[in-house]
Amino acid sequence: MSLTYIYELLALSQWNFTPFTTGLFCLAAFIVGLTKAGLPGGTIVAVPLMAMVIPPKISVGVMLPIFMVADVFSISFWHRHAQRHYCFPYLLFIGLGIVGASFVVKAIDDKTLGVIIGWLILFLITLNLFTEILRKKSKDKDLSPPPDKPPLYFSALFGILTGAVSTLANAGGPIISLYLMLSRRDKFQFLGITAVCAFFMNWGKVPVFLSAGSINANTLKLSITAIPMVALGAFMGHKIAEVIPQKVFKNVVFILAFAASLSLILR
Repeated sequence: MSLTYIYELLALSQWNFTPFTTGLFCLAAFIVGLTKAGLPGGTIVAVPLMAMVIPPKISVGVMLPIFMVADVFSISFWHRHAQRHYCFPYLLFIGLGIVGASFVVKAIDDKTLGVIIGWLILFLITLNLFTEILRKKSKDKDLSPPPDKPPLYFSALFGILTGAVSTLANAGGPIISLYLMLSRRDKFQFLGITAVCAFFMNWGKVPVFLSAGSINANTLKLSITAIPMVALGAFMGHKIAEVIPQKVFKNVVFILAFAASLSLILR
């Protein structure tokens, strides 16, 4: 089977990829796998990178199956550490956020969605920085024991926001991070709850994306081509995590995400 046949079979020719845009596409998929394997924060740059390659309204549909494949890795690694009270009713409120945002997705065009994604990513970068400040401050305090379960209003606020932002930009991860950071979950609980919530949240978005036309036969073919890069990213995530400081990784992510977001807002 020739590479040309595979290229045509997967309908890549219709996207008019150049070597540069192909590289961005592969990088975005690789970052998703890297993130899901245990280096949080990377998806915040993968989303605007993909939106630079493909029209924003379609890019979110291409990215969703990529996230779902990466979720298989993360949930297999960390599901044992998930805590039921922090997954439910949080996931129910995420569902409400998804339903609400579905009306917005259907009502706006590609350019508007691109601007929205750009501003959302900038907001999420700020949110991540705020989370880091909270984390550093918590180390300097003698905190009381963390609660066994979060207050209902707390789950509602963060759940609806997570579902809405994830539907609009596939970037709800930083909000989940803040939710768990404020709840003072430990490292393994953090990874387990995030894995479970992301898995079910992404499956919940499928009907919305199908009805909006963001996912179709051609976008699925493009998503399939990303699977090797997702798998490679997941494998490399374990290796890189052992040698690169988390702070360095996050700083690089923030810089790239900031640049990519500005390009979406200004283009």
